[in-house]
Amino acid sequence: MPRRTRVGDISELVSRITRQLKKFQVDYSSLKLRDRVRSLTKVKHSSDDLGVSVVHDSIACDESARARIEAYFLGNVGAVIAGDELAVVSGVSEYGRRIRELRVEFGYKIFTGSSSDSTTGLNLRPDEYLLTSSTPDADAARRWHVANRIRKMPGGAKGRILEYLRENVLRIVTTEEIRYVAKTSEFPRRIRELRTEDGYAVATYYTGRPDLGQGEYVLLDATRVAEPHDRKITVDVQQEVYARDNNRCRLCAWHSGDWDSSDPRILELHHFVEHNRGGENTADNLLVLCSKCHDEVHAGRVSIDSA
Repeated sequence: MPRRTRVGDISELVSRITRQLKKFQVDYSSLKLRDRVRSLTKVKHSSDDLGVSVVHDSIACDESARARIEAYFLGNVGAVIAGDELAVVSGVSEYGRRIRELRVEFGYKIFTGSSSDSTTGLNLRPDEYLLTSSTPDADAARRWHVANRIRKMPGGAKGRILEYLRENVLRIVTTEEIRYVAKTSEFPRRIRELRTEDGYAVATYYTGRPDLGQGEYVLLDATRVAEPHDRKITVDVQQEVYARDNNRCRLCAWHSGDWDSSDPRILELHHFVEHNRGGENTADNLLVLCSKCHDEVHAGRVSIDSA
């Protein structure tokens, strides 16, 4: 049975660890390997107790590992937290399970490096965590229930992602949910394929929804908003074009900051020379259009010659 960490007097715990380390140093040469390991185990237990005691001395929370992790996150909203910190705070090695409970049962938007996606503003390492808001998401439990069902569906990652987005159309979903459904760390590429190749309006902060936070997506319509097409534009080229055009439509000057729920357009990339006519996926052959102007261009009602 795992040992439960205990809250104790910090000064006494520091003295205990010092005594244990001094004894270990003195006895080291005479100890067998297992005795050395068992001595260090005592030091580790005392160190775990010290970490938990430091938390309780600084933050008001109950004695559960999950409560300590929750309190630590809430005291550091928007800050990247290393896994080593959470191991100290929780006093347990399975802190990852407690984080999942905070996500699934309590609705906290906690992201990890396994869900890094530059299009939603996340750039974390696998051992880093980020709580983006102190306010829990009341709808999170329902979405995780849906995600668990769709995760078990046969087929590819992109199909499962699309099914999950459709069941949450016009609702905000997170990279953690998408990664869980997709069962692959390459889910950002699948989402880009849904948007740029399959014609689905998947919005992020950088595509006309400044109200969205880091690691968030919204499917704006359950059906395609454009005909499927093969347009594999690399991420670096996309970012170059959006930056060059200042995140504005080259025809009407609509900007992502102008977004309004009554006019839920998004920014898209358009080829000067159409892709199916040999146009290349290069910055020189691309421009930014809002989805409304993009539709007008493809309908032949507006020309981009002067853009």
